[in-house]
Amino acid sequence: MLRTIIVLALALLARPAIAEVPLAGTFTASAACPAYQSISRQTNPGDIKLVPGTNYELVAANKNPPTHLSIVVPDAEPRRRWVELDCGATNADLPATSSEQSASQSYRGTQYVLAINWQPAFCETVSHVRECRNQQPNSFEASHFTLHGLWPQPRSNEYCGVSQRDIWASRDGRWRDLPALDLTIAQRRDLDEVMPGSQSGLDRHEWVKHGTCYGTGQRDYFADSLDLMLAINTSEVVELFAGNIGKRITLAQIRNAFDRAFGPGAGDRVAVSCAPDGNRILITELQINLTGEITGPDDLGPLMLAAEPAESDCRSGQVDAVGLR
Repeated sequence: MLRTIIVLALALLARPAIAEVPLAGTFTASAACPAYQSISRQTNPGDIKLVPGTNYELVAANKNPPTHLSIVVPDAEPRRRWVELDCGATNADLPATSSEQSASQSYRGTQYVLAINWQPAFCETVSHVRECRNQQPNSFEASHFTLHGLWPQPRSNEYCGVSQRDIWASRDGRWRDLPALDLTIAQRRDLDEVMPGSQSGLDRHEWVKHGTCYGTGQRDYFADSLDLMLAINTSEVVELFAGNIGKRITLAQIRNAFDRAFGPGAGDRVAVSCAPDGNRILITELQINLTGEITGPDDLGPLMLAAEPAESDCRSGQVDAVGLR
């Protein structure tokens, strides 16, 4: 049933990725417009509205040319919100290039890294954690990628507005001491499947360390992460891994699979991590460079092509089977 839902989602969601354009300056509200947490989902926690005549710190435009601006609303949670351009005036120089140019030109560099695990191999390196003790041959992670995290870049962009207590709990590995996440029932179900590390509190750790710097609330952050995982786990990339369990595959094969699935050049945005396990070298993780606005699973190709190429130290490794050796 889950695979049917995935296929339908991929078929229905076909929206182009658009990169944010960083800005500096102020935005003066002229109307009591809603301040959205997510443009595409029109979410507005707290039902926040602008106060006419108030100046707000400007963060970014959503694209070239912009339709929305990202501002800081001090009393909102989260504080970063999107407002329509015509809801006020700004002293910043707004971008004016075409929307087709925006994904590749407006944001220079890599905006996010999506880290995904091949869970059977990852578990060979940390066999003591609870999610690795409970692996089953027919489990989701036996033949699909699992979510490690979605990381805003640069890597130093971490722990935004997080208390020192939670920072130490995150860094010390006391992840289940971190606050529980506020997700929908459906998100909790899907995240538990695609992120088995949530049994050890990985979901809480990823939110505290990386998600707090994403610019949205918990639900949108994990909704975007789940959308990207849908795209990966219904592509030729997962077929390459699932079809070669117990065999060795190369970086070139992996990048070629990404090119076929997400467009020529997409594979250059993928780095492969490997780890030794006795006389074997196992592929444990892929890290995928992304730039742009994430609005659905079909964004993955444009997001990859708008980012910088990735360097990979691992050139080949074995696709591990589920179960500890």
